[in-house]
Amino acid sequence: SPSAKHPISHKDPIEYSTMQFKQVNQLTVNEYKQGQGIGTHVDTESAFGDGLISLSMGSDCVMEFRSKDGIKKLVHLPPRSLIIMSGPARYSWSHQIVTRMTDCVDNKVIPRKCRVSLTLRTAITLPDGDKGVEPLDLVESCTFPPTWGDSETCEEMESDIATPETERSHVHAVYDAIATQWHHTRGKRGVLWPGASQFLKELPMGSIVADVGCGDGKYFPAIWEAGSYVIGTDISEPLLQTSIGACSDFESKVGPENRLVSRLRAGLNSRPAVAVADCMHIPMKENSCDAAICIAVMHHLSTTPRRLQCLRELSRIVKVGGRINVQAWALEQDEGSKRKFAVTDAFVPFNAQPRYLDKVESTKRKGIENEKAKCQ
Repeated sequence: SPSAKHPISHKDPIEYSTMQFKQVNQLTVNEYKQGQGIGTHVDTESAFGDGLISLSMGSDCVMEFRSKDGIKKLVHLPPRSLIIMSGPARYSWSHQIVTRMTDCVDNKVIPRKCRVSLTLRTAITLPDGDKGVEPLDLVESCTFPPTWGDSETCEEMESDIATPETERSHVHAVYDAIATQWHHTRGKRGVLWPGASQFLKELPMGSIVADVGCGDGKYFPAIWEAGSYVIGTDISEPLLQTSIGACSDFESKVGPENRLVSRLRAGLNSRPAVAVADCMHIPMKENSCDAAICIAVMHHLSTTPRRLQCLRELSRIVKVGGRINVQAWALEQDEGSKRKFAVTDAFVPFNAQPRYLDKVESTKRKGIENEKAKCQ
């Protein structure tokens, strides 16, 4: 724990927060308009346990700490920085952000912009006799993975990027049904495309990566272990379900090496950031990602307008100067390839095994039919 003279822990923030504060169960999101601050305070001791973890985004600011005997410390919080307060820093030092339009850091004046902070705490119960206090139970959504974005509008159903029945029947429905087998034969065995793996290794640490058409998340370990963060989307909910807890830790050595994750990534593996979404309308803000991958997706889009729309969406969500990696099956195959294609667009059979075949009710189809009925 940090000392009274040094209210901020200088240990590795990921390792420290993961090992010391395993029972974090509450998140507060605060938005600070330009120049806005927050008064001096110590977080309520009867409501929250030891360990406050706060991530700053969007703008620099300077946080001021004061000890009970009047010592003042100023800490610069740049965007995407993490601050951890525990022990004396949590209980003995108050903290505040002074309301002003600029901060001075190393003799440089830094204008403030809109800033968002994510503060994680451990909410605790009231004292209960000999038991003392305990962390409150976690409350989790019963719907996981979530579905992002709305269904196609009436106008989109009539446009050239509308989902054709060919894709609904021969791509969406098929992957929903074969999800378990697909994960067993591809994801669990660590079958990766070398170009995609190399691309991910070369990204700067801390990159936010969109994996569009992520399937069972087989590229997630490479992104996590490179020190980056991934947000995965796919149209198939059953495939996304197979990504949950799909990796083993390095110590167990169970499975291929590219499916192993370090102990520090265990939380990411047990609850990956995935959601059901259509690549025609990726539910992310413009310029929100440092990079994006779209591996083995493009050949499942059956028309040129839909392929172009997917590329436009990838370009929209990635920052200027960011990187995008798109790979798909090609007409031209290597000499030893098992695949030979006579035309650029062709159906490829999949040898579905009954023991893996999922009996999936086509709720999506019913939903689409209902939406079409509304438009008539």
